[in-house]
Amino acid sequence: MAVESKVEQIKTEFSESMEFIAALCTANVTMGDVLTSFDHELEQICTHFSSLRRVIHESHARERTRDQTIETLTTKITELQRRMDEVSGKP
Repeated sequence: MAVESKVEQIKTEFSESMEFIAALCTANVTMGDVLTSFDHELEQICTHFSSLRRVIHESHARERTRDQTIETLTTKITELQRRMDEVSGKP
């Protein structure tokens, strides 16, 4: 009787252990899915970040070009005004 009781206890403990192992396996698979999802999201964020960085650099380049154009035009207008003043006899 004691042996049968011990065998039943071992069967119960084995069954509980197997259930626990199955739960761990499920958790491991779920954690793997979550990590894969995180990796995918991180990859998308990096791609967006790179795109934004490129757009910012392009914007700064356009601003520099615009500023140089404004400076050049201002210089030309000032020179034109000076020549017109010379021609009209203004000091």
